[in-house]
Amino acid sequence: MGVPVKIPFRRGLGQRFRQPPGSGIDLGFFELNELSKPLNGDIFPLVIYAEAYPSTLQKDELTSQSTIATCAQITQAVVEKANDGAFQVKVQNQILWVDGERYELQEIFGLCASSAESEVSVDNSDTECVICMSEPKDTAVLPCRHMCMCRECAKALRLQSNKCPICRQPIETILEIQVAE
Repeated sequence: MGVPVKIPFRRGLGQRFRQPPGSGIDLGFFELNELSKPLNGDIFPLVIYAEAYPSTLQKDELTSQSTIATCAQITQAVVEKANDGAFQVKVQNQILWVDGERYELQEIFGLCASSAESEVSVDNSDTECVICMSEPKDTAVLPCRHMCMCRECAKALRLQSNKCPICRQPIETILEIQVAE
């Protein structure tokens, strides 16, 4: 395997990665089953590592082999072949490092169903609270990560029961999530 390629980006949001011609990976070199799942459960065929450095560093300090990144994101992914023959990257795991602390990003079940994309549907059962069935769901229960209730029903449920209304797992905490419209 080759040495990882470092590509610098300027500061700011909304940047797009454009791969330089001739710098890609020849997927024909690999067997499809080597790319479509982690090997031995924890070795991923595609890892994207992005790091941010403090703005006080000089440009020549960034090019040296330093480990002073204060924030990093590691995206572990597999590569799948679609029915039309195109390859697609499927993210399996995301890890954030902030000031030496490790955080693993996890999916909130039901979050996508409450987004603006699903409002095309005439049936609002995917977007409304499973208890009152009238308010939009905006609260997830942890550790099971089901986003299924509105804020008011979540508060009332904590006083009456300590179980998730979806999976009946004990609730440790509730997490209110504001979904942008």
